[in-house]
Amino acid sequence: MSFVTERIRVIKASCILSIHDLFTTIRPSLWLLQVVVPSLFAMFFFSMIALYAGADREFVIIGNAVQSIGMTTIYAVSGIPGVQKHIGTMSPLVAAPSSLFTIFLGMSIFGIAAGFISIAVSLFCASFIFGVSMASINLTSALVVILLTTFSVGGISMMIGSVGIYLRTSAIIANVATYIGLVLCGVNFPVSDLPGWAQVIAHCHPLTYAVEATRGAVVGSTVADLAEPILMMIVLGIIFIILSYLMFRFFEHLARVKGRMDTF
Repeated sequence: MSFVTERIRVIKASCILSIHDLFTTIRPSLWLLQVVVPSLFAMFFFSMIALYAGADREFVIIGNAVQSIGMTTIYAVSGIPGVQKHIGTMSPLVAAPSSLFTIFLGMSIFGIAAGFISIAVSLFCASFIFGVSMASINLTSALVVILLTTFSVGGISMMIGSVGIYLRTSAIIANVATYIGLVLCGVNFPVSDLPGWAQVIAHCHPLTYAVEATRGAVVGSTVADLAEPILMMIVLGIIFIILSYLMFRFFEHLARVKGRMDTF
């Protein structure tokens, strides 16, 4: 069996087992509510603030629809190591012949897919509940942007999750990362309104480009028109995936040396 084939089998098996475990403990309908409701509440809350402040309400609604993928994916993926420690399965995973990164990548796939579901439902609700006009939307551009947003944010989520191998939990870091996306990435106000140092951070975050590209797709921009933010999402996504692999290796080694692999 080739190296690639073996890794694909491990990823597939890990993904299937993670889905089975998830829906053994929670019904699919409740899980869907858990994914969708926080995003809808955020859209409603910030759109009311925008209405009160006299700001562009559609700008805020679309921004929070895109931010939903950050909320969903980061929490779902980054919490996986903590869950494995809590239920006592981290040691068997470490002892498995495959790499820990490959196993967790498979476990993360459904969490990343949940982000895709979240943003798709949020954009649907933005139109049919919040009244954002989608008459000019370029569906091809929107689909490309959503897929790349899912990919790039998934890389960040894996990076955060890697810390959970060593620490008791990565939940605090996940909270910080989520609110950085909410505040700095142009979700509720333009990035240009931020201080210079904050703009630098914003332009290192794929969600900034995802929000920009989604707003462009909604008003009819083609994939070619959105080439710059799309390219940046691809580049940042690749960088974060590579960094997540390196961080998994580092924190796995550190946890072994310090005896913290089962610490919860």
